[in-house]
Amino acid sequence: MQFKIKKTVSILLILAMVTVMFSSCSVEKLLNNDAEEPVAVTVKTDLKDAVFTFTYGELKGVLPQDKLGSLFEEYEELSDDITTDLTYNDLCNRYEEGSELFNSVMDLLSAEEKAQLTNNNEAVLDYFVEKINYAKAEKPIVEYKESFWTDSDSIYFSQNGKESDSKIKTAAKYFDYFVTKGVGNYLSDENNGVTGITEKGDDLTNIMYLYGDKKACALTIDNVVAVYSSVQYDTVKNSDDENVPTAATRIVKIVLKDDEAAVKNAFSLRGKEGILKEMKKGSDYFTVDDYNVAFDTCTIVATFNAVTDNIITVSYYKNMAVSTVVNGVGSLEYLGSQDLTFNCTDCVEYHFGWEAEAK
Repeated sequence: MQFKIKKTVSILLILAMVTVMFSSCSVEKLLNNDAEEPVAVTVKTDLKDAVFTFTYGELKGVLPQDKLGSLFEEYEELSDDITTDLTYNDLCNRYEEGSELFNSVMDLLSAEEKAQLTNNNEAVLDYFVEKINYAKAEKPIVEYKESFWTDSDSIYFSQNGKESDSKIKTAAKYFDYFVTKGVGNYLSDENNGVTGITEKGDDLTNIMYLYGDKKACALTIDNVVAVYSSVQYDTVKNSDDENVPTAATRIVKIVLKDDEAAVKNAFSLRGKEGILKEMKKGSDYFTVDDYNVAFDTCTIVATFNAVTDNIITVSYYKNMAVSTVVNGVGSLEYLGSQDLTFNCTDCVEYHFGWEAEAK
C-alpha cells in the first residue's frame, strides 16, 4: 500500500529548515582577497556512509539530457570516463525514491556497492537513538508541530465486499473534508495537539516523543526495515579554486516495521476517544462508532550538524491504513451502512535550537 507523502519533498523541506552555518567567509570576499582562507570542517562521527561513483558513460544511457547535464555542468568537455559521486540522499532528492528513474540508476550499482547502504544500519540507528535521547535530556529550545492529512484517492466505500456505486464519490468528499479538517484541527489545536515552542531548559517529557517518558526513542535494530544515512557538504572555493567543506549535514532516514510494538518504541500512539469525538462533528452526514488502524511504513527523517553531532530536525511520519463502518445520515442517508477504508498520515516535527550553534 502506498501513501502520497512525497518522501523527497519532505526530505527537502526538512533540509530547508536546517540553520547550521559554519562558513568562515563568503565567496565574494575571497574573490576580493578580503578574507582569510576558508577553514575545512570534518565529520565528527564516521558512520561509513555510502557514496556511489557513477561515470558519465553509465548515466547517459539512463538519465534524460537535462538531468544528466545538471550532474556534469561544471565540466566544459565531457567524456565517458568522467565521474560524479552521489550519496543515497542525493539520489532520493534528484530522482524520487522508488521511481522508475531512481531504480534505473540504482541498477547501475553492483551488489557490493548497494551493500554499503545496509552494512552500517545498526551503527546509524544507535547514533540516532543516542542523539535524540541526548536532546530530550539536554532541553534545548524546541519548536514543534503536528499535522494530519488523508490520501483522498485512497478513500474506498464498499458493501458486501463490492465497491459502491459512483454516488459514493460525493460521500467521499464529505468524509475527506470532515476527517482532514476535524482531526487536523484537533491535532494542531494548542489545547489538544502538539504545536508550540519551548524555552531552553523547559521540561520536554510531554513535548517530545515518547510522551511521559524520559527517553525520546527506544528503537532497536529488530524494529526497523531500513536505516539510511548520508552527509551533505556546504563548500566554499579557496584562492586555488578548490572546494573546501565548511559545513556538513547528516540526513538519517529510518523505516519501521509495521507492527505496533516497533512503532511504539519511537512514536506515542493516541487513544481513539479524541479522534472519534472530532469525527462526530460530521454527524449531520455520517456516523462512525469505531475504527481499526494498521501501520504502513512509518518513517523518521532526521538531520544533524555532522560537525558537532547535534540533532537539528526530526520528522515522524505515522502512516496508517484505517478501516471503519460509516452510516449515512441526512443527505447521505442513501449510503446505508458502508465499509470504508482510507490511508492517512499523522506527522510530528521537531526543530532544535542549540545555543552554541546560534552564535
